Amino acid sequence: MPDAHHKMLSDLIGRVAKADRRAFDALYQASSARLNALCLSILKDRREAEEVLEQVYIGIWKDAARFPDSGLSPTAWLAVQARDRAMRRRGALALPPVLAGGGAADALALLRAAYLEGLDYRQLADRHGISADEARHALHEGLERLAGHAADDADSVAAAEQALGLRQGEPTDSAQLADWRERLARFADDLTPVMAPARAWQRIRESLGHGVAPLSVDPLERAPWWRGTGGILALILLAAVAAWFLWGR
Repeated sequence: MPDAHHKMLSDLIGRVAKADRRAFDALYQASSARLNALCLSILKDRREAEEVLEQVYIGIWKDAARFPDSGLSPTAWLAVQARDRAMRRRGALALPPVLAGGGAADALALLRAAYLEGLDYRQLADRHGISADEARHALHEGLERLAGHAADDADSVAAAEQALGLRQGEPTDSAQLADWRERLARFADDLTPVMAPARAWQRIRESLGHGVAPLSVDPLERAPWWRGTGGILALILLAAVAAWFLWGR
């Protein structure tokens, strides 16, 4: 149930704020696949997403005490931590241009792409073969549909654009910014969770001085054959051969 999940995450973040390492381990296990999927959606590169995810959780460990003042649900607060860092990394990278000719898309789909892929007005326009003004108008229409009412208040639109990373500077109304961040973060629920490699968790723990104790095994990092079923069978066979030499001859 969402309420139970939110309560669990809130409790874990609160304990992380008190430097509870077990809570930090549990928080990573409960949320990292979702945040990794969001980073990957924006950056389109697994290694870049992995590096950003590491910085996200290092930041969460240091900034968890700020969560109660954010005005956000725990899932939205975590999504903001991941998206903000992924957007900064995206801005620093020379990513390939967005391909034109993506075809028409409704306003809510454009808004979803702006949030989940970090696209700005020009990139949305290039993708769908429309002007930047048309992309801006469509995005504002998407904001209205998401909010369920007209987004004709200038401060509200400015807060929404800042939540999307389309506008810089301090918002005129922090409550409106929090409201839009909460609404937009729901798009992250559309993503299929993607487990990060075990090495990402190891590096996070090492960076924070927590030691190395991965919660799960990376399926791409296979253990040596002798530590699995093959090793057991080989040991049994070796014992049988030894017994035959000792007593069967």
